[in-house]
Amino acid sequence: MSLPFRYQFILAPALIVVLLAGLVGYTLLELSRINDENESRIYWEVVHDNIQSAIATANTLQKTISSLSRGQALEQDEQFFSYLEQSQRLADNLFKPTLLEQLPADLHSQVIEAKPLLLDADQAQPADIAAYLEQLLPELAYQSRIITAQRRSVYIDNHHSLIAIISRLSTVLITALLVCIVIASGLAAWGLIVVRKRFQQLSEHAQLACPGKPLPGSGNKTVRDELDELEHCLTSMTERLLNVVSVENVLRGVEDERRRIAMDMHDGVLADLTSINRQLDSLGSGDNIDTALSGMREDIDEIIRTLRRTIDDLHPQVLEILGLDAALRSWLERQSSSAGFPHYHYECEADIDDLLDLDQKINLFRIMTEAITNAVKHAHGDRLELVLRKVDQQLILTVEDNGVGMPEDINTSGHGYLNINERAHMLGAEVNWRNSRFARGTCFELILPLDHAS
Repeated sequence: MSLPFRYQFILAPALIVVLLAGLVGYTLLELSRINDENESRIYWEVVHDNIQSAIATANTLQKTISSLSRGQALEQDEQFFSYLEQSQRLADNLFKPTLLEQLPADLHSQVIEAKPLLLDADQAQPADIAAYLEQLLPELAYQSRIITAQRRSVYIDNHHSLIAIISRLSTVLITALLVCIVIASGLAAWGLIVVRKRFQQLSEHAQLACPGKPLPGSGNKTVRDELDELEHCLTSMTERLLNVVSVENVLRGVEDERRRIAMDMHDGVLADLTSINRQLDSLGSGDNIDTALSGMREDIDEIIRTLRRTIDDLHPQVLEILGLDAALRSWLERQSSSAGFPHYHYECEADIDDLLDLDQKINLFRIMTEAITNAVKHAHGDRLELVLRKVDQQLILTVEDNGVGMPEDINTSGHGYLNINERAHMLGAEVNWRNSRFARGTCFELILPLDHAS
């Protein structure tokens, strides 16, 4: 059976909820039966109390009637109010619906016929009530024994029923709970096996995409289970993909640089060589030859300088020989001779080159020259401050101008910005763009931890 993961996740709780709902329903049914049994017991208890109270009140009323004075009016007898009170109490107990419905038909009729007599005891003759009670009491005593036996039978039945209900309910509850525990445990184990199998498959597939040793910083976490292994593989895959993207972006930048150099050579060197070739074709004889040769030598010298600049742009030799500081100073001196290049202040700490290897020097050189080129191209300022220094265990490179600021879309569409970010990512450095400390302008900052620079 193959179920979607969300159904596998809720299957065990759903079954447990259904079982518990059925268990609650069954418990309510049994409780209603217990309530019915209690109601029956209470009913017969009330009937028994009514008939016992009626018999006791009738006996007391008989004694009161026999003690009444026969020589004076009833209202003047001190037992008269007791006589009326007991007559009313007898009527209250005797005419209860619960008692009347349990009396036989003849006794029921006999009780109903005496209702006016008891309710109007002050108008009736005590002798008539006494005669009625003499006939009624034996019948009530006999009926009391029947009701007592019925009540005892109900008590016994109720006791047996309660025992049976409680036993049945306990059995069902315990069985249902055991079933819930077994089902929950089985489904949990099944779900664990299925989920672990799927995670293991994901881990195996992920490991196919990230073979070899883990990247720095991605393998420090201890692998304890399948999730940790999957997380480890996904982290490694993500870092490798980011590095691939970084390399692709850098290569794209290299292609752009090659295209630019090709255009420069086509428009510059090739055009100059073509011009010299034409001059050679037009050479004649006479004094004009020396003048023409002198002009061609100057053109050839300019071509040589252009080729040297191009070669230096492709791979600055001074960077390998003299270091990053000298390469940056040489590049700045060449750029400062160009029209429109702003005044600059450059500062570099003496031991910077000792902290970096060649690849890091090359990347930092490209980043700084790209940042300066962007500032010159977009900021249009007349001052640049360039600083490369060590602060604590960090190497900080800043390029600050007093121009108009960088265009808003350069952070998303500029190739120079993308190249800077990708090279910084390869170095493990952090890049920040913020407002310049001048009145206006932009400050580019790169922070390279020195523990990554060794």
